[in-house]
Amino acid sequence: MQATELARERDSLSSQTESLRNELQEARREVVTVRKSIVEEKQSLESRLGEERREKERNRAQLESRMEELQKRKSKFACL
Repeated sequence: MQATELARERDSLSSQTESLRNELQEARREVVTVRKSIVEEKQSLESRLGEERREKERNRAQLESRMEELQKRKSKFACL
C-alpha cells in the first residue's frame, strides 16, 4: 500500500517537474524574444534620433547661411 502511494506521489512530482521545466523553457524563449524586440526598437529609435539630429543640423546651417546673407544685405544698405 505504502509503495503504491509513494509511486503515485513520485509520478505526480515527476509530472509537476516536467510541467515546470516546460514553463521555464517557454519563459526563457519569451525573454529572448522580448530582448530581441527591445534591441530592434532601440536601434530604430537611435536611427530616428540620428536622422532628426542631421535634419536639425541642416536646418541650423541653413538658418546661419540666411542670417549671414541678411547681414551682408544690411551692411550694403548701411553704406548707402
